[in-house]
Amino acid sequence: MEDYLLLKAALVTEGIRSDPASVAEVGTRYKEQNHGLFGWDFENHTEQKLPDDFTLPDGTVVQYRKNSRSPYHVVPEDGRLHLHHNEQRICEVKWLRRPRYYTEKTTKGNDMIKIGQLGGQDCLFFCYQNYCSHFAKKQQCAFCNLVSTSDVYNSVMRRKDPVEVGEVVKAAWAEGDTNHVNLTGGCISLKREIEIVSEILSSIREHTGFDSVPGTLLPSPAKGEAIQKFYETGIGSLCFAMEVWDKKYYEAICPGKAAGTSHDEFVENIKKAVEVFGEGNVYTIFVLGLEPKENFLAGVNAISELGANVIPFVWSPNPGSKLYGHRAPFAEWYAQTNREAAEIVREHKVPAGTRNHCYLCDGNSLLHDALREKGVV
Repeated sequence: MEDYLLLKAALVTEGIRSDPASVAEVGTRYKEQNHGLFGWDFENHTEQKLPDDFTLPDGTVVQYRKNSRSPYHVVPEDGRLHLHHNEQRICEVKWLRRPRYYTEKTTKGNDMIKIGQLGGQDCLFFCYQNYCSHFAKKQQCAFCNLVSTSDVYNSVMRRKDPVEVGEVVKAAWAEGDTNHVNLTGGCISLKREIEIVSEILSSIREHTGFDSVPGTLLPSPAKGEAIQKFYETGIGSLCFAMEVWDKKYYEAICPGKAAGTSHDEFVENIKKAVEVFGEGNVYTIFVLGLEPKENFLAGVNAISELGANVIPFVWSPNPGSKLYGHRAPFAEWYAQTNREAAEIVREHKVPAGTRNHCYLCDGNSLLHDALREKGVV
């Protein structure tokens, strides 16, 4: 039986390429990339529409990361799409259906697709402001290509109107596939971000009738009283982009963020957020592959002890980032590391929080898939 966790790890660390015929209906029948925040591909492709993500036979969702030199490629055969490793056929894959709302407009006449994009199979993603102040001072995180992606593709609206966000959520939910929202906004002042998020969540609740909106909010590091204010907006969970666990690695890789929020401040505020949102309803993001495994697993253990969940994105050295051209760890390292992390989470009995985030949301993370192997959905 195929090890689909290991295969997914290989696909996101080596990238993928496709026969032209296999992507002919991407952008019409199948969901295409729209670069709402970062670019995850190994190379830019402004003139080509490519899948956003796809599924393996066991339902695992995989993010599509273009790499023209990858040994993994997709070809159409007998009316189906098959994944190959060089000349060896591995399994069937399926592009994901393009949502109907991608062709609709808001009441102000803007394309809904440029406001919110469906991530994975069921997570509606909004970057309410494609901006990060750290880039202006050249203190951005070394792995980040937010500004470059926005400039290269210019495929989404850089600032989103709260009313239009609500309209997109209503339209997407009506199709029956969306189960969560994911909101983020680069790095801006916390006071202004609270105002923006409050307006957006008010609009979402007005358009949907939700009292509590299922999903995650990833603001600039939430601190002190801001945590309670974000809770009062009605969002289901709060997320912290800690990026790297080890203090020295964090300071070196994330200089701008570290100058404003220390490692210890992150831990303190994650603990406070769990007290406000409840166990399982707080998430911590790490960019996995930037520090030794032992450091990362120590972070998973510490965060799990607090009752928070971990989302470790698989790092790829993207164009426009400081680390472009470097090499991520190999697939076997990622698979083993995530399986060990899953055991830590399971032992701490952290609630899965699937109302707000699930394995269908994440084509760029492996921990949910490793937890699914252990029966923790």
